[in-house]
Amino acid sequence: AVVSTQSTGDLQLTEMTRSLMELVGHDEIILSLEYKNTLMKDGMACLLETLKTEKRRCGENFDLLYNLGELWAEFMREIVPTLQLIFANIKHLNAKGDSVERITLEQFRDAVVLQTEIEGVIQQAVEQRMEIPRSVVQMLLVLGNLVTNMNVDPKNDNQRRICAMCSLVVKPYLNPFNTRPQY
Repeated sequence: AVVSTQSTGDLQLTEMTRSLMELVGHDEIILSLEYKNTLMKDGMACLLETLKTEKRRCGENFDLLYNLGELWAEFMREIVPTLQLIFANIKHLNAKGDSVERITLEQFRDAVVLQTEIEGVIQQAVEQRMEIPRSVVQMLLVLGNLVTNMNVDPKNDNQRRICAMCSLVVKPYLNPFNTRPQY
């Protein structure tokens, strides 16, 4: 709904960016902090609540994999591109190794994926030789790639946890932490 047609998209995005800048007094630094600290956290809390609501409705742990896979597909198809378009002209958000996509994916990893019981569910599914949905495998690889595209921080437990799950579902997977999953 943000961009209805390609021909008017640039005009709409420019207008949205101007409106955003007016809201924060033309200060890109404040806008980028607002994006990271407020908009992303609130948005991810909504996504997590959606996932928890689905879990209560379905009940089964393995449904978490399918529900998370569906949420991931919608997130990558609808939400990430829309945010990239809206914030494309905010230079401070797209500089120094940061990008709207990277910030958004890291928040999804930390505030949605790792706040579920996914690690135990994946471990159990692998032990029972159940098929992991392709969208979940894709999600783990994309989120695991956040680690390999930057310096590996051995103190960042969230990076290690994602790579450990990748090691379970993708064979072979070169884990940058050289660790095996410990659940």
